[in-house]
Amino acid sequence: MSLLEKPSAEAARYRNQATQRVLKVLLAFAANAKPRGVTELARELGMNKNMIHRALSTLMAENYLVRDPSGALYQLGYRLLTLGSGAPSEFDIVALARPALEQLHALTAESVFLSIIVGRNRVTIDDIQGQGPRVLRSVRGHPVALHCTKMSRVLLAHLSDAEVGGYLTTAAPLARAQHFRDPPSETIGGVWEDIFAIRAKPYVLWRNPHHSSAAYAIFPIRDASGHAHAIITIGGPRERFDLPQIEEHLPRMRSILDPLEREARLFPAPSFVVET
Repeated sequence: MSLLEKPSAEAARYRNQATQRVLKVLLAFAANAKPRGVTELARELGMNKNMIHRALSTLMAENYLVRDPSGALYQLGYRLLTLGSGAPSEFDIVALARPALEQLHALTAESVFLSIIVGRNRVTIDDIQGQGPRVLRSVRGHPVALHCTKMSRVLLAHLSDAEVGGYLTTAAPLARAQHFRDPPSETIGGVWEDIFAIRAKPYVLWRNPHHSSAAYAIFPIRDASGHAHAIITIGGPRERFDLPQIEEHLPRMRSILDPLEREARLFPAPSFVVET
């Protein structure tokens, strides 16, 4: 081996070892989805903390992992959560919904989000962020439990009663991961009450009661049986996007979403599997 070949071989060997470490960390989360920190992973996998940190950084950059709400631990991200989800390959909700997201953003100038169920979570998989000093933000790929927040409960409401009951059984006690109180999420009775209210309407118009108040229009994109492929949410601060402004835009919003909803009814929504 020449002097020129040796560094190349060593570099290749290092890259291979680094790849193996990344895969080892990824497989640890695939086998057990609970959030963990660097110290716990190092102990679990028999790797030093620097190696774990580098592997986590790589996986986060590709959205396989994300920070949990506390910011201290790591948990599954969108790309790993959706592997093997069983969604029909003929129905690409991101590609089909993108024109509607662009038109809704052009209409309102506010933030627009496309979210789906992944495991037991709501995950935003596409978005167009509003511009300006006060706009709504959402971390694409970040999982939010299905009972937490109005957006999540709109997805939960479009499951069957048996599926909702199974989810609530496995989710108990109902954890709150948000900084602000969300009373309907805190008890099983509260979740069911909100679900029945959501089901009574074809879409949800909602004001966030917190001090950083915002208003939202949330539209389920359903299959022929009423299960939701996804939800599309338009949201903005109430000083410029309150319920009167939303209601003024509603006829145009509905006409923008009609073609997507017709297409969605041709395909079954992905099956919901309660993880134990």
